[in-house]
Amino acid sequence: MPSESQSGLSESSNKAKAFDPLLNRLRRWYARVWHIPRIHRTYRSKNLAETFGEVYRTKAWGDNGTPFFSGGGSRGPVVEKYCAFVVQFIGDRQVQSVVDIGCGDFTVGRQILEAADVRYTGVDVVPELIQHHQNTVHDPRVGFLCADATRDPLPSADLCLIRQVFQHLSNDEISRALANLTNFLWILVSEEVPFEPTSYNLDKPHGPDVRGFQGSGVFLDQPPFSMAVTEVWRFTFTPHSGLRTVLLEHRALGLSSS
Repeated sequence: MPSESQSGLSESSNKAKAFDPLLNRLRRWYARVWHIPRIHRTYRSKNLAETFGEVYRTKAWGDNGTPFFSGGGSRGPVVEKYCAFVVQFIGDRQVQSVVDIGCGDFTVGRQILEAADVRYTGVDVVPELIQHHQNTVHDPRVGFLCADATRDPLPSADLCLIRQVFQHLSNDEISRALANLTNFLWILVSEEVPFEPTSYNLDKPHGPDVRGFQGSGVFLDQPPFSMAVTEVWRFTFTPHSGLRTVLLEHRALGLSSS
């Protein structure tokens, strides 16, 4: 029979568990009615380069003491597992060249290059970020290009990586980026998604926030994209969400090989 103190602890634990759903609802309400609209107002009139340049300058994704920081999602066990998966993919398909769209602070790309001997081009829309990499990265296999993937020409490669990029873009911008992926045999798109979303591809303006705040995520196999994809990898963050990677092949985009 539990002691009085044990019973008290059990009762407190039950109350805490009961309070958790209420706290989560309050957090979602706060994000929906105040925090997210404020973010959208901040970046409404800015283009992609201006938006994400300001995100880096203001440390909107955090500050680890370096000039550019792509946030906690570019560190930790998920990155180690993701990079291991990509390296295995590169080896299995004898990939010789990689374009990394939204390369950010280059933490993920650098880790891939430590284990795979490929030519790598990091692409990002922020000029200062690309200039920083060009000045500080001295690997002959590596190059960097400042480009807007929704409209600018992209370099050719066997493999294109797009990791946690689309979650920051509007649906129209995602569609334009997808239409621009004409130079790759394989495209791996990775997005953090809820496993039981309240909606698919909830539209949003571009910015540092993500659809997950509102119970949604980017699912390329669902409208308005409705693309033929194959889920090839998943990493679970919590029982309710994780990083989902899908494969698009050249023919799935309705393109013919050159």
